[in-house]
Amino acid sequence: MPDQKTDPQAIKSKLEVLIQRNPAYKEMCDFVGGLLLMTMGPDLDGASLDIAPQIDAARFTEGQPLLNRETLELDWSRTWDLAERLALAVEERPAGAGTGQVTANLRAQAKGGAGLLRAVLTSDYQALEQAAHEQGSQMQAVGLVMRLALRPQMLMAAETARQKHAINGWSCGHCPVCGSAPSLAELSGPDGKRALHCALCETSWPYPRLKCPFCEKQEPGAISYIKAEKEEGLQAELCAGCGQYIKTLDLRLLSGPLIPPLDDAATWHLDLIAQRHGSKQD
Repeated sequence: MPDQKTDPQAIKSKLEVLIQRNPAYKEMCDFVGGLLLMTMGPDLDGASLDIAPQIDAARFTEGQPLLNRETLELDWSRTWDLAERLALAVEERPAGAGTGQVTANLRAQAKGGAGLLRAVLTSDYQALEQAAHEQGSQMQAVGLVMRLALRPQMLMAAETARQKHAINGWSCGHCPVCGSAPSLAELSGPDGKRALHCALCETSWPYPRLKCPFCEKQEPGAISYIKAEKEEGLQAELCAGCGQYIKTLDLRLLSGPLIPPLDDAATWHLDLIAQRHGSKQD
């Protein structure tokens, strides 16, 4: 059975669920879903990557991820080609005014493409913001293109890493495979067990309900829960200690599976609500 995160039919079914849940997101979901479908195919899945030698199991016991994002080597040429195709789709979007000439400027930076991709890979938001400014583009548009361009190879790299080394027992808030911060959390099962989902390689791992994944503190009353009106199963969990938040989907009330790029896009109103409540998260 194909992985639902990379199965086109599962993506299309998920889009239908999200749009039915909140029709106001139809345009956004169709747009992000269309980009996501562009990242799928046998020529994009990263099967040719030599990831095994880049896995460092010795770091794992010290709270370090299996892969080092600073030195991780991917097929930059193939990833950059995908980034250009995605950028062109962003430009052609009717509501895309203000995103700038993303494709033309990406092509002008082609020789440094790996640098811009690595900025997203390593969460170097300053470099990403500077690149967007130089392009006359929105940082969100450039970041979305780069993350989706990286997605096929990062999913394959993460799968290889998990096959080579079990991630059981991981207790940190950052991803056990690539070290990125989580973008979403889910609650599932009879007891509402919590799992975090990596923003980059989409690995999921269990994590305590009342513990902040960013500052990793677990203090009574530190977590507040922010919900949108008339939307059962969706909330943002805001930490009073560090001011950061994570969006959480309760899969006991919502249809799964959780597919990070789509569920993130379909819950952007939670970002706005959390930011109005004083979150420090970018």
